[in-house]
Amino acid sequence: MSTATASLDIEQAQHLGMKLLGDSTGALIGALMVVGDRLGLFDALAAAGPLTSDGLATSAGINERYAREWLSAMACHGYVAYDDATQTFSLTPEQAFCLVNRDSPLYLASVFGVLPDYYRNLDLLTDAFRHGGGVPQERFGPEWGCGFQRFSRTWFVNYLCSDWIPAMPDIDARLRAGGSMADLGCGNGLALIQAARCYPEARLVGFDLHAPAIEAARANAAAAGVGDRIRFEVLDAAAGIPGAYDLITCFDVVHDMPFPRRALPQVHAALAPGGSFFVLEFNLSGELQANIDHPFGLGAWGYGASVNYCMTTALAVGGEGTGTCMGEAPFRELAAQAGFSEVRRLDFPNNPLNLIFEAKA
Repeated sequence: MSTATASLDIEQAQHLGMKLLGDSTGALIGALMVVGDRLGLFDALAAAGPLTSDGLATSAGINERYAREWLSAMACHGYVAYDDATQTFSLTPEQAFCLVNRDSPLYLASVFGVLPDYYRNLDLLTDAFRHGGGVPQERFGPEWGCGFQRFSRTWFVNYLCSDWIPAMPDIDARLRAGGSMADLGCGNGLALIQAARCYPEARLVGFDLHAPAIEAARANAAAAGVGDRIRFEVLDAAAGIPGAYDLITCFDVVHDMPFPRRALPQVHAALAPGGSFFVLEFNLSGELQANIDHPFGLGAWGYGASVNYCMTTALAVGGEGTGTCMGEAPFRELAAQAGFSEVRRLDFPNNPLNLIFEAKA
């Protein structure tokens, strides 16, 4: 028996083995979640349940055999409830809150929509591991963007106007009186659409580096009836931001910027006197040990998202590759280098997954 085998703690090895199996189960369930989201299966179950597999197949217009296997997997994983006596499936109030209610702060069904592009890009990512560079932004399609935007929309619906902006009373007052707000990295425009509803007098503009996102934002704003109140433009913030704004926001964007050390001085220059730079990031740290010890286990998710998207897209254009796990200290350093004299962390007990800052010129 080798020394390594003699010192093996079999219980720890078994625990690790079960964790590996559990993680592989999660990967398989993730694929089924994408299918379920595309086909509206949770919505159908919520609307008409309890249902048998035949009932779901009829309600959703899918094949019964696939409905049965999908429902069985979801029941085993705890995402749907199963009644053995009637052989029917349903959603508990808690499951519906997380999987169906689009306005719930815990609506997370859409986050699985990022997975197809992650897996499609594995060959490019593997090549980047070998040779450097990264996976270009263009390799991430509408489903990726829509999945993440639907997830982040819940932040805006639940917190933007009730908690976040009111935590800056002077900015809240300015927007109510017709002040200006610019959202950098606006994506599909959902934050500004919510702001338009809450601040009907405010002047709103969204900037994003990617033309398809701007096209989607314009369409979303028009569909929401606020298309005439928000201007969307393709812009590289690192090259300059036209205008002067009472509020500039970055929602989960600073760590994605290819060149944040170039972009943040431009933000500083584009603030109106007394204006604020509002930054939302995931509640992660620049220190590995802190992320290992993260109370929600968010560290592995953060590094995984970073490698698959946030870091690699920045490195693909020769950027800094800040990564998802930027954390508070690195952001404060970036802000100071950009000329911000004050950075205030805003704490919201009902929003523990995010770090939120207000920076003043």
